[in-house]
Amino acid sequence: MADKRCENGHFIDESWDLCPYCPAEDAEADKIPIIRPSRAVASESRTAAPAPTAPRPAVAAPPPTVRRETAPVQPPPMERTVAAQKITAESPANKRYVVGWLVGLSGSTRGQSFEVRVGRNVLGRDRRSDVVVSDDQASAHHADLVFRPEEKRFILMDHNSTNGTYVNEVEIEPRRDLVAKDVIRIGSQRFLFMPLCDENFYWDGEGALK
Repeated sequence: MADKRCENGHFIDESWDLCPYCPAEDAEADKIPIIRPSRAVASESRTAAPAPTAPRPAVAAPPPTVRRETAPVQPPPMERTVAAQKITAESPANKRYVVGWLVGLSGSTRGQSFEVRVGRNVLGRDRRSDVVVSDDQASAHHADLVFRPEEKRFILMDHNSTNGTYVNEVEIEPRRDLVAKDVIRIGSQRFLFMPLCDENFYWDGEGALK
């Protein structure tokens, strides 16, 4: 005989947990009902819109390129042709007028004339000399023949030459005044001196011969 009773007093087997005689609503009264979602709810949950994501920070647009106004390229200045001032004739005071001549008496210069001008006239073997002396015994700058207009004098000066300078076959040491028809010898070359200007004839300030 069964000695186990349920809460309502029914005798039941000891191995039973629930009484088969008690009403079902009473037996299930203490149980918590389980609510399961329907298919519609499940499908709605599957098709629901995804949760909105946080918006990405806007990337700042690059600053607009500022166009600088460059100054227009200026063309190079035009070169003007400036008329050169006309060179005036050398003043009579500075112009080297002809004041005499040397005439060759021997060698390759025989019969040739060489102008003697106001101021210094260089005699020598150098081709740039006023009077070129083509002789091996002549120095490049052998002697100077100077005319001084304020004194009306012709002065021959040896330029420290090796073989010396001679006037009428006399060596000058180191200078000598010349007169008309003096013969100058440098090496083997001889020259006759012929003056134009002297105490009676000379160039004035206007270039006229008095």
